[in-house]
Amino acid sequence: MQNMNVASHSKAFLCVILSVTALLLCACDSRSDGTYYIKNATFAGYDLATDKGITFTDSLIDRNEPEKDSPILSTPSDPTPNETDTVGSFYMRVYEDMDIFNNIGDKIPVSTLIPGTLISIEEIENNVWVSVSTMEGKHIGYAKDGFLKATDNDCAVYAELPVEYGLAKTNDESYVAAYSHLVDIRRYLKVYETQRPSDIKKINPADYDVIVCMQLSTNNTSIKEPFYQRNLCLVQYDLIPKIMEAVKLFRDDGYTIVIYDAYRPTSVQQRWFDVVRVHKWVADPSRGMGGIHDRGTALDMSLVGRDGVLLEMPTAMHTFTDEASRLSETMTDTARENMDYMKDVMVSCGFAYINSEWWHFQDVNTKYYLPTDHPLDEIPLVSAVK
Repeated sequence: MQNMNVASHSKAFLCVILSVTALLLCACDSRSDGTYYIKNATFAGYDLATDKGITFTDSLIDRNEPEKDSPILSTPSDPTPNETDTVGSFYMRVYEDMDIFNNIGDKIPVSTLIPGTLISIEEIENNVWVSVSTMEGKHIGYAKDGFLKATDNDCAVYAELPVEYGLAKTNDESYVAAYSHLVDIRRYLKVYETQRPSDIKKINPADYDVIVCMQLSTNNTSIKEPFYQRNLCLVQYDLIPKIMEAVKLFRDDGYTIVIYDAYRPTSVQQRWFDVVRVHKWVADPSRGMGGIHDRGTALDMSLVGRDGVLLEMPTAMHTFTDEASRLSETMTDTARENMDYMKDVMVSCGFAYINSEWWHFQDVNTKYYLPTDHPLDEIPLVSAVK
């Protein structure tokens, strides 16, 4: 699998695209101020290429899957994939939001289990109502049509999005042919997921390729509440082999990657910028290439050692002060050494960095990927056999 390289496209194709783009820009000056990306504070799914009838060929994207064994994605065709004639307890994984009730027959749920949650289900009333417990056997409550909203524990659940084509704005206000192929990293890497960084000390980090703790899904944000609920890490498909290489290099030295942010929808980027209002810390989606994270090519990350302790870095994650800069003179020698070590490894794997944020890395080919606004809490999930 290779990264898209616009230089490999035919000169004729580029001439056509650039010529059409120039004509469009002359007629669409309003988009130069960012309205191409922001409409009522969201990306709104607007695609300039589709709107103007520009078509792209399959040569723009390498569709080959990684050479490793990957699960084959499929949507369950059986409306009751886990139906059984035997009444008993079954370990399951929530496939669709599952409302939990205190008592059988209640109309108002007391909680909702999110997709991906591991549970134990016991049929108690003609497969209509089920008793729901944790994997440790603690009773949670009751669910209606529980089997319809869960898959067998031998299945995993992944977010899946379509491949998209369009034009993306560059920092010099021109446009280039771009595409987006966002994937759930759980398809390709062994991931430990938590929304509480303190939980990292309870595991052996070496057992996982990466630890995912999406900070914007927690209360530990600039607005003191989550921007979204799912602890879901999406990146461009082309980044997977680069991340795998980084995983290997860090693991050889005894460290594990902790990802705090990856794909960030444009509407979230806009909302966050409206709070922070400082472009170098949270990029204005209307300026140049925008926020980068909404292209799915950026990672906000740190490292944890075998002991489960995060390496000392200049500041805490997403600390928007001058002390978070790579050029800051206030950091300790240990923090600088750790920061530079992480930078050197990521650069060797095909990532670039910025000086204002020690935690931020982005793919060197970022400008050729399309910014999108897929609400993380609404992205469809599909099941795949492990």
